[in-house]
Parts: sequence; C-alpha cells; structure tokens
Amino acid sequence: MKSGILALVSISSALVSCISYERPPLFDQITGKIQGMSGRDDYLSGVGATSGVNTDLPPEARLGQGYWDLPAGTQGEKHIIIDLKQQKVFYYVGTTLVGVSPMSSGKEGYGTPRGTYKIIQKDANYKSGTYGVLRSKSTGAVVNGDYNARAGGAPAGTYFDPAPMPYWMRITGGYGMHVGFVTGYPVSHGCVRLPEDMAKTFFEHTPIGTKVTIR
Repeated sequence: MKSGILALVSISSALVSCISYERPPLFDQITGKIQGMSGRDDYLSGVGATSGVNTDLPPEARLGQGYWDLPAGTQGEKHIIIDLKQQKVFYYVGTTLVGVSPMSSGKEGYGTPRGTYKIIQKDANYKSGTYGVLRSKSTGAVVNGDYNARAGGAPAGTYFDPAPMPYWMRITGGYGMHVGFVTGYPVSHGCVRLPEDMAKTFFEHTPIGTKVTIR
C-alpha cells in the first residue's frame, strides 16, 4: 500500500513539473536575468538579442534555430509564410525554402489575423505608437511593463516609452513583423516577433509588395 502511495506521489510530482515547464519564466536577453511577473519589460528585452544561430552547422541542421541560406541564382517570387500553429516563419523564393525563423505571434485576445497580404511598409527604426512601457520620470525605472497608450495619458510622475520594433515590416493594419522577445508561443499584441538576426535578414531581402500568408 505504501509503495502504491509513493508511486502516485511520484507521478503527481512529474505532472506538476511538466505543467510548470510549459510556460518558463521570461528571460531578459539584455541583462541576463529571469524576469518577475511584475514590472517586467517584455518589449525592450528583445532588442539586442539574437537567435543564437550556429552558422558553422549546415543549413538543414539549423532548422530548429532559424536559418538563412539563399544560393546564388535562386529565382522566383518571394513568399513569406507565417505558421501560427508551429510558431515559425518560412521564407520562400519560388519553390525554394531559403529561411526559417522561430517567432511569437498574438496572444489570446490579440490574435494575429490569418489571411493573404503583402508587405506594405518597412522601417528599420520603427517604434510603436500604442504599446510600450511606463517609466518613472525620476529614476527611469519601469513601473508598468505592458502599457497601452490608448488607455489615456501617463499617470503623474511617469512617461510613456514606446516599444521599439526594429526592422519593422507592416503586413496589414497595425500588424507587422519586427524584432522582439521570442518565447516559442503566442505572447504579442498581434504582431509577429522575431529574433534580431532573423528579422534583420528578412528585412534586408524583402521588398515592398512581397506576398505574406498567415495560416
């Protein structure tokens, strides 16, 4: 009887570990610290970060990290496919897959819209006009790490610091692709966040008008 109880306890502990592992603490890629649940800066933490791609590996071995491999002479229409289920972006030139990147799309209530679109704007130094953080005027410390400027003016003693969205490529309306904190699951306000090196590479190779499919 005692061994049976111990077995059940072991199974329960394992299940708790699995459940807690599904949503790991957010890691600040600038400071190198695990962020707490209050006052975190989810936007700025993605700036300066890279996807950690090991370029010494062959392209096929880098698929899980994100990679870019565009052989000379590759021809065809460019087509970006954003796969919400896989949380990955696939970049095609004609029928050739030349790039793959991990991503984070819109969280519940802020879903990234499915459909077929085109890149309609590019801005390497774009900043959000809606989302960002509130900072203390006296210290500059983050007092609200997820602030919506449409909620009204910044409270006394604070100021709105818009979220930086480097290598911004607008897809439709207020939705676009840009550098951001990538978790591997939906966490944004609808945009597609990418690691910095992949966002930069996609930006440099994507002209206005490039077809984008969100599925």
